[in-house]
Amino acid sequence: MAGILRSKLVALAAAGLVLLTLIAVTVARWQRPSKEQPQVTATQSGDAGKPWLDAWQRPETTDPKVYASAYATAIWTYDTTVHGYFDWQNAAKMFADPMDEGGPRVAGSMLPDFGQWEQLDLHDAKASVSDVSAETPPELVRLGKRPGTPEGWHGFVVRGQQTNVIDGEPRITPRSVTVAVVCTPQCRFWSATADGPL
Repeated sequence: MAGILRSKLVALAAAGLVLLTLIAVTVARWQRPSKEQPQVTATQSGDAGKPWLDAWQRPETTDPKVYASAYATAIWTYDTTVHGYFDWQNAAKMFADPMDEGGPRVAGSMLPDFGQWEQLDLHDAKASVSDVSAETPPELVRLGKRPGTPEGWHGFVVRGQQTNVIDGEPRITPRSVTVAVVCTPQCRFWSATADGPL
């Protein structure tokens, strides 16, 4: 019983830490001067000229919920039998404005590290995601109303069911990520914080 209570307390503390991290990243980005830079469209092929997975395509949209959901789908979808780690990194980074100093780095940081990728690759792992939903909890609504919030800023908690196939054995894992986007009117990635294992 104590172990279950401890697990719940740890999960609650972790969720609070994630929200605080998102707030800190967002506030830090607000402090930087805004630069209007041209948007660059994602390429449709990876480093080896192979087509990217459909789930990796960055949408051209003015709908922040669609954009946040597409980003989450991209970071939860991979196929080690077809693509390399840097293809996946590049796909995630393309959601951010490439002229933004930190955006691509933060967008790519939501993926496992290279060592974890190598382990997945050894087992011909692949993953897809379904039941993707995005909602804006009250904390993110309040954050969006703070003075200095960039015009067109929207925050979402995106959830989905990831199906991992490792050595041919499927396993379903719930996923969650907090994503902020800015749409003025075209949407682009702003920041993200992992709410659980990726």
